[in-house]
Amino acid sequence: MPPSAPGPVTYSRKSQMAHPLRHSPSLIPNNLTSHGSNVAYSRGDAVIVSSYGENKLTSLPFGDKVQVKGVQYLDFGWVCVLAVCMIDGFQLWSNEGSRMLFFHPVRPSSDSESCYVRGCSVITDRNEFLIGDSSGAMHTFLCSQSTSRGLSVKNTKSIREHGSAISDIASGGGYVASADDRGNFCVFDVNVSEPTGGHNLMSKRLFITSEKSFPCGSIECVGSVLIAGFSSGHLKFFDLGSGECFVEVAAHSRCISAVCLNEEAGFVATASEDCVLNVWKVPDSPSDGSQVDLTFTEYIPDRQLTGVTFLTDGHGENKMLASSYDSDTLDVWKEIRS
Repeated sequence: MPPSAPGPVTYSRKSQMAHPLRHSPSLIPNNLTSHGSNVAYSRGDAVIVSSYGENKLTSLPFGDKVQVKGVQYLDFGWVCVLAVCMIDGFQLWSNEGSRMLFFHPVRPSSDSESCYVRGCSVITDRNEFLIGDSSGAMHTFLCSQSTSRGLSVKNTKSIREHGSAISDIASGGGYVASADDRGNFCVFDVNVSEPTGGHNLMSKRLFITSEKSFPCGSIECVGSVLIAGFSSGHLKFFDLGSGECFVEVAAHSRCISAVCLNEEAGFVATASEDCVLNVWKVPDSPSDGSQVDLTFTEYIPDRQLTGVTFLTDGHGENKMLASSYDSDTLDVWKEIRS
């Protein structure tokens, strides 16, 4: 966990500060992602990339009709790509969405089943990323520079620990965690001190079984803490070392649709279908106790929130953005530090 931000942090939305969109976002979990000043979201069979603060919107030029299950920016440090999870596979696109760099199919285990990809994450400090699929498997990929195509991607390993569809994957603090539709989690240790490309160094640490079997749609990892948002509206904090849930909060009255970490400020935002956006102070470690502070909350009338993200605009101001189903704008809050 990084040092705490200098002074308290809150958020302000003067009148109806908003960012216009071309199409309204779909009602799927985690339907908003950002890198730099670019934000991306999915709309049925389309993915839209928008440059915040500019009237610049790009629809990814898919060659065939697709069914999108999620989008996520993957930042390796030396390159950032946009991952598009969909039925039967996933694609990697350039940051601004102008060209496709890679496609990988994911096939069902039998002819009677369909298969889709959902959940992806970069393994921290490694040139590798993972994707999850509806069979409960995770697949690791090694990403490197290529002089001919600009990007070389190699499938290195498949891992099957879950018995139901993967819903989200997160990485941080030397851990990788995966969640599934039954609310279970698998935690892996990642040896970040070894040379890049050692995909065989990711080893299973523990499996956390949910007692109540509510689907978990969104997770984040920071330090030794796993943060998980459930369809029941509960937000849980787990010790990644032991698997113990050390904080549980009745955070929302309906499904938590997105959890997004602002690691620099030490906050995590939760967006929900109950039209409420909350921001919570993340404990530095499980030993800090069983209390999580709510630092900001706002009810946004008639907004079924489906995504939330943090970014820095072209003027150096930190912003928090939230997407809503059937809405043609993103709601925007300015970060204020005292």
